[in-house]
Amino acid sequence: MLFVIVVLIFSIPAVQTGLGNYATKRINNQYGTNININKIGLQFNGDVELKNIYIEDYKQDTLIHITELNTSILNFKNLYSGDLVFGDIDIIDLVFNIKTYKDANDTNLNIFVAKLDRNKKNKKKGKFLLSSSDVSIYNGIFTLSDENKETVKRLDFNNLNINATNFLINGSDVSARINTLSFNDSRGVAVKNMTTNFSYTLTDMTFANLDIRTPNSVLKGNLKFLYQREDLKFFVDKVKVEANFRDSNILLNELNTFYNEFGDNQYAQFSVNLSGTLNNLQTRNLRLNTSTDTRIYGNILFKNLFNPEANNFYMNGNFSNLSSTYKDLKRLLPNVLGESMPSAFNNLGKFTIVGNSQITSSKIIADIEIDTQIGFVDSNLEINKINDINNAKYEGNIKLEAFDFGAYLEDP
Repeated sequence: MLFVIVVLIFSIPAVQTGLGNYATKRINNQYGTNININKIGLQFNGDVELKNIYIEDYKQDTLIHITELNTSILNFKNLYSGDLVFGDIDIIDLVFNIKTYKDANDTNLNIFVAKLDRNKKNKKKGKFLLSSSDVSIYNGIFTLSDENKETVKRLDFNNLNINATNFLINGSDVSARINTLSFNDSRGVAVKNMTTNFSYTLTDMTFANLDIRTPNSVLKGNLKFLYQREDLKFFVDKVKVEANFRDSNILLNELNTFYNEFGDNQYAQFSVNLSGTLNNLQTRNLRLNTSTDTRIYGNILFKNLFNPEANNFYMNGNFSNLSSTYKDLKRLLPNVLGESMPSAFNNLGKFTIVGNSQITSSKIIADIEIDTQIGFVDSNLEINKINDINNAKYEGNIKLEAFDFGAYLEDP
């Protein structure tokens, strides 16, 4: 009976508002933040209900807004001392805006969490702690933006739904097991589900046992970003990537949403190890097979894939097996490689290349063997002026075996 009376008291709007004001005043005084909770109520099952939670960033803009949060508090003593230890958490209508402001090195989230950690250390109570055994988010919005980039909005997700277990914020470190995650990207890609063991620190971000599924693609593997905080401002040049993907199958149309260099309406099945930065990216043990029967096996170094400056692309490929046709390979990589391939390659039919090839915007160095439908070619060539490929200059040596010149020159 007493519990029913308590619940009824907590259902009075004035009491809920007063509790919200008390809780936020205590948090803001302790951590130097601007957090507002409009109402706090107690439900009949013992859960606590918080409504209209607003967390402001250091520029007085929205970092987080939550329409409704329901949770169970496992330890009131720890809560009083500042450690937020919860049972299950349900979050409805989340808005989460991570932003790097002009001329800033850190995101507003990094600065907010650092403030919590710093202020708590000053009180000699250790790091800020928030944990939950199970977190579910319904109908969320997530944006990631950087005012130092030409394209300010980097990510924009809506209809975001998540379930995570073992969620922990310990100071500036975050970890969780993501069991389900789905969203719609503003550029048109829909992620049906993502699972991973996620962790974030001030120097790395890890997606272990990653599995991403869209309506047309499956990506499986492990992904890790390593950085110093000041490097994030120069993500494609300074943030290091360590990744491996296995048994993945991608519709290239979806990949073009993020890197518009591939042909349309083709699938690519692949496994690969990646290391380096996005503008100095080493692929090892690449095994790629496309739906048009192109096969690319080998180790390839790419430079300046994401550099907007013209004529600075570089590729160094050691191929154990590159099998395709002129048309299929040009369709696969129409911008990166398509304009660099002589049109006479079309007369070779199906070919298989083994060896090393280096490609820039103006030159190809090819120490390769080519087994074609019209004969065998062993070449050690340097080809210049490939931006005008049909009038390019060739220097080097070519050895031909059982080669049909008539078919190559279309003069039987």
